[in-house]
Amino acid sequence: MAQSTVLVALVRTLASGHLPGMVQVARRATARGGPGPFPVRHALDRAGSPLLLAAVGDPVDKALTSCDDYDVATVLSITAPDGGQLWISGWSTRLREPLLRGAVLDFAAHNPLPDLLDVGHGHTLHRMDVAEVRFEHPDGLMIEIDPDDYAAG
Repeated sequence: MAQSTVLVALVRTLASGHLPGMVQVARRATARGGPGPFPVRHALDRAGSPLLLAAVGDPVDKALTSCDDYDVATVLSITAPDGGQLWISGWSTRLREPLLRGAVLDFAAHNPLPDLLDVGHGHTLHRMDVAEVRFEHPDGLMIEIDPDDYAAG
């Protein structure tokens, strides 16, 4: 059953990158950078997948970059201005060409940052494949959002 378009629009707006985000990774992937949480700059691609921007070698980049080049289990959390909390869970992958250029443009469309000019050199971009989306209302009500509804949003 399709979820409320208003709820999906709210969640997509919160995830668009205008509010601070925190990222945490699975312990298995922490040998390089620790589990976090770490502050992260983020935006969405056209399909609603979070894009995570990090400086090469900083703790976020190390945590998101698996030493065996596999996807890393990742949770992006964003606090809403009213006290609600959004969690997007999935697997992140460090992007490389030919996907990198389009992802930089998608990121810039939502959240234009000067560091995007340095992606591929001094900065990295990671894309999350969304597996779970949850929003906790300020009164404590937890709402699970279907990932397909979220992607279609």
